[in-house]
This record gives sequence, structure tokens and C-alpha cells, in this order.
Amino acid sequence: LADFLERVSDDLARRHEYRTPRFRPDIGYSSRGREPENGDSCLWFEGPGNCFYVLLCDGMGTGSGAEKESAEAARLLRQMLQAGFPAEYALRSLNSLAVLREFGGCSTVDLVQIHLDSGKGMMYKWGASPSYLMVSGQLRKIGTASPPPGLSHSCREVADRLSLSRGERLILLSDGVSEEGLLDSARTTPSQPPGEMAAAILEKEPSEGDDATAVVVRLLPDCLSAS
Repeated sequence: LADFLERVSDDLARRHEYRTPRFRPDIGYSSRGREPENGDSCLWFEGPGNCFYVLLCDGMGTGSGAEKESAEAARLLRQMLQAGFPAEYALRSLNSLAVLREFGGCSTVDLVQIHLDSGKGMMYKWGASPSYLMVSGQLRKIGTASPPPGLSHSCREVADRLSLSRGERLILLSDGVSEEGLLDSARTTPSQPPGEMAAAILEKEPSEGDDATAVVVRLLPDCLSAS
């Protein structure tokens, strides 16, 4: 209840007051497909107000079919979010559409919503692999395995509050990346730029197997807002 009331308070304040962004996103991305078509789709983009989104969709299997499903899911979510729809509404609309089309389980969803004025945000997961928050070199798992969207109208996303305002890093992974590879990389690359860290995570993975994607997100102080 306290979390819900805090979210309502934040949203009401943003509707009536423009807040200068204090942060700018720094995204690192590395991906490898088993076939020429990669079934993992990753987007990051600005939304209304001070919202910034990072989206990772993992299509079922590999090849052109997986690429098509993940890209379509990412495209629809981006359109709704940039139009101003709440994240929960956008995700549940995607779920309802997948149920109607009988395409349940074709793509998982990781959606990160960050407010650049506060550094706070939400992590939405639907069928996706666990993510990790790195704080002072230590990793904390976010999310657990759950059914993907499109299996039932009654299914819902899983949401966790997070903050990246103090140098934390959020690591998103498709299911082609093992936890062991991540842990090895995190021990040796805790201070590297996000792009180098994402690439190092995939270096630990064998070339065969499922499509593999690593995304590393952090916030940097916005020099314009500080001046």
C-alpha cells in the first residue's frame, strides 16, 4: 500500500509540474544470434515527460520466426508508451492481443521505466529471465521465471521498484545468457563502461545455443541540469 501511494503521489506531481532532468541514460548493448536473424529485440527511447524506457523482447526459439515476434512486440509496446499509455496498460494490451491471435508464449518482455528527474523507476517483467541490479560491485537478482504473455487474459506482469540514482547498474539478459557467465564477468568488469561490460558478459557464453543478449543500464548526471 505504501508503494502504491508513493507512485500515485509521484504521478500527480508530474502531471502539474515540469521537472528538469537530473540524469541522462548510458546504455550498453551486446547481442549474438544463433542464425542470421536474431530473435532478441532491444530498444531504448524517450517517452512523455521525463520518462525513459529500455525494452528487451526475447522471441521463442531462433531464426526469422523469433525475430518477427520479438520485433512486433517491441514495436507495439514502443508505440503505446510513446503515445502516453501507462506501462501496465501497454503490457496488458500486448497480452490481450497475443491471446486473441493465439500466439501465446511467442515473446517475453523486459520493460524498464526510468524517471530522469529522480533516477527512480520500475522494472516490468513478463516471462523474461531474471535481471540483476549491481550495487557497489554486488549483484541482486530481480524477478523470477514466470509464464510469457499471451497464455491467458488473467495473467499479469511482475513489477519491481528500482533506483539508479547512485551509480547502480541494471543488467538485462535474454535466456541465452547463463548466470555463471554473468557472475564471472561482473567480478572482472564492475567499473567498465556499460558497452564493454555487456560485451564481456557475452564473451563468457558459448557460440552455439540460443540467441544471447546483454543490456547494461546506468544513469549519469546531466551536466546541463547542474549548470
